Amino acid sequence: MFEFNRFRQSYNRPLLMGIVNATGDSFSEGSSSSSSDALDRALRLLDDGADLLDVGGESTRPAAREIPVAEELERIVPLVGELKRLRPGVVLSVDTRKSAVARAVLDQGVEIINDVSLLRYDPALARTAAEYGAALVLCHSRGTPENMRQAEFCVYGGGVVADVKRELSAAAAQAKAAGMPETNLIYDPGIGFAKTPEQDWTLLREIGAFRTLGPVLAGISRKSFLGAFLDQKEPRMRLGGTLAGVMHLADAGVEILRVHDVRQVRDALLVHRKLREGK
Repeated sequence: MFEFNRFRQSYNRPLLMGIVNATGDSFSEGSSSSSSDALDRALRLLDDGADLLDVGGESTRPAAREIPVAEELERIVPLVGELKRLRPGVVLSVDTRKSAVARAVLDQGVEIINDVSLLRYDPALARTAAEYGAALVLCHSRGTPENMRQAEFCVYGGGVVADVKRELSAAAAQAKAAGMPETNLIYDPGIGFAKTPEQDWTLLREIGAFRTLGPVLAGISRKSFLGAFLDQKEPRMRLGGTLAGVMHLADAGVEILRVHDVRQVRDALLVHRKLREGK
């Protein structure tokens, strides 16, 4: 059984989760996120200092369409198998909402399943992760990637922080009923998923509120709310905004930072920590 709490406690800083898109249509990398060169990109992220990797074969960008299970498997199963062969100690997460895909990658030794559907798409996902002793990321979202930007999904009558927290808690109860131990659950407020830019800013400012649930994963890297604020249409130009947000997340105690630019984030965190020494 993979014990996430024990894994994270071996670090005295936030874990850096490198993003490995094998979708071919990533919002931040476009066609350069093809599965054909994903292995090289994954190894480079590890060399840059990633503590773990999050591999995805189905795009979750806004307006992305669902792909068949077979296609998703073709994109990621060989990739995770080769990563485990080349770097036996690597901890891998796979970003999928399908239990059939989860089972296939867990057979390859993957330790974490990252479900952006909050168990709505395939409730069997939690039981599958539990059977393998894997950790499970519960990422808040509403709707599907294809329609999540519709106004109806961005209405939070109780306030975005309170409503997101409540919906994460309900998904956690569902996961625990399926056999998931509480110590292997990770919570992601889903910045950018069924939220307006201002709601994203609110979640970012109040990210510490989610730590009462358990370990928190946050992904703000290159996201559109940064681009809208900074007037930067090209996602790769959003590194400065990402770094500022990441420093805030680190100060708030977030346990996992999901990022594209691992080396730059690592260096920024090292300098940030050095400057705070002795305070």
